[in-house]
Amino acid sequence: MSLLLGIDTGTSAVKVCIFDATGRMLGRGYRAYHTEHPAPGWAEIPVENWWEGFLEGLAEAAAGAGVKPRDVAAIGLSTLCAALVPLDAELNPLRPAIIFMDQRSCRQAELMREKFGEEAFSVTGNSIMPGTCSGTSMLWIMQEEPEIYRRTRYFAHGNTYMGAKLTGNVGIDPTNASYTGLFDTCNAWDWSPELARRLDIPLDLLPRVVPSTSPVGHITEDVARVTGFLPGTPVAMGGADTACSALAIGVVEARQVFESCGTSDVITICLDRPHFDRRFLNRCHVVPNRWLSHGPMSTPGAAVRWLRDQAFGAEYQLAQFTGQSIYDIMTEEAMTSPPGSRGLIFLPYMSGERAPIWDPKARGVFFGLSLATTRGDLVRAVFEGTAYGLRQIMEIAEERLGERVQEIVAVGGCSRNRFWNQIKADVLGKPITPLKFEETAVLGAAMLGGIAGGVYRDHYDAIR
Repeated sequence: MSLLLGIDTGTSAVKVCIFDATGRMLGRGYRAYHTEHPAPGWAEIPVENWWEGFLEGLAEAAAGAGVKPRDVAAIGLSTLCAALVPLDAELNPLRPAIIFMDQRSCRQAELMREKFGEEAFSVTGNSIMPGTCSGTSMLWIMQEEPEIYRRTRYFAHGNTYMGAKLTGNVGIDPTNASYTGLFDTCNAWDWSPELARRLDIPLDLLPRVVPSTSPVGHITEDVARVTGFLPGTPVAMGGADTACSALAIGVVEARQVFESCGTSDVITICLDRPHFDRRFLNRCHVVPNRWLSHGPMSTPGAAVRWLRDQAFGAEYQLAQFTGQSIYDIMTEEAMTSPPGSRGLIFLPYMSGERAPIWDPKARGVFFGLSLATTRGDLVRAVFEGTAYGLRQIMEIAEERLGERVQEIVAVGGCSRNRFWNQIKADVLGKPITPLKFEETAVLGAAMLGGIAGGVYRDHYDAIR
């Protein structure tokens, strides 16, 4: 049976998984890294972490599956979005990737809004936000790092870089391009020459648009020697992580809804026409003639990780030796706090916020601290604050759908936390159903690889 490999370059880790054609995971590799914050409001990932993590993760996944990389029939790519990295003429990264939670380009976002006016939404389907819209980061590099801009051959996203490393070819898929502010998401599913002209961004700096199911290229001889893949193995262009998860879950028809919770927490609705809401992020799906509308909170999982590092440092170090999960330790303390966290309220805006307030200057707040406040109260307040943020987003989603969502299917690392899920269910007043299999972004990437490699006829065959 054909083996498929998915690669997910995320905010905090690279995941590499090997599947058979039925979707059964045979082996998994995982390599964590840290998002760097070199200045207040900045958020970057050294791009070398993706490639090095992939190589180590591939070896781990192959060993776990008991197979050789040469047994893999096709490969697919998933990535966090947006993650902008300029590449030089040799396809080498010129600086760390500027990711979605980065807020350095507020001035450039304002410039884009002035240049585009209403066309920003009518063409791209999105409002202009720093970081989240990678066009603002392109402008920042052009204006603030002119030497890097002079050497830039392509403004790439995460799967552009990984595809180039594996195949030597350059491309970007519609799900990623939707978050540049330069892409006609509503109609053409291609770059808008007019929007690029208004920003003086040359079109040839933007990678060619490749459908998510099409090969960006094939494994080169050099990469085959390093990885053990067969030369010529097809590599699907893939897509953004949430869009890949939607495919893996089977969310490909209008009005289907799911939650993905990791570093961010996102409510996603599938649409069969580009009827968008300004309060949400909107993009093309990996499925033709489908769109995804996202209500994204930027930092729920990141807020828990921040609290881990700032308040549970000793326990975290001990847990690494004992094998116990630090998040289990934190959750046990949260369970000692009563509902309402003894009056402590947390506003989860740790790096600005997207939905529902769209304010890059918003900041996190603990309100109601007292001498009676415990560490458990801090953790529970983070859980509760993010749950209420999710409720705001769900109310908008139900308004758009014109009906009440009866149940939320949840995926992602944070969906494993039963206590947090229960808080969300209580706040939203509806069941939260976490899937047993959480690596949906990697599975979706592998499914796209399977379509590109002819293992599946189309999306529906892959889902079946």
